Amino acid sequence: MSLATDIQDACLALPLLDFQSRRRLIERILKELEESRRSVMRGVPPEERTGMDTLVSSVAASVNEIASMETPELLDVLTEFEKLLEVLAGIGVSPTRH
Repeated sequence: MSLATDIQDACLALPLLDFQSRRRLIERILKELEESRRSVMRGVPPEERTGMDTLVSSVAASVNEIASMETPELLDVLTEFEKLLEVLAGIGVSPTRH
């Protein structure tokens, strides 16, 4: 299963997920963000990728806090992560990317 599918499934079952399940999902998202930063942002000057670097650092420092969010707030966060990962995947396969 893809991470996007897992995020969608988690959103549907979010009220039933325990802390550890939520934490594992956030850790998978973090890993994907780190991989995207390495692959998609390769060749981008450091000063132009500070937003992505800050996002990865913030998520890494907040995994437990994110996993502990109330269901509606976590649902919003997961939805935004899903959108971001879609955009990053699109950039990564773009034939016009330099």
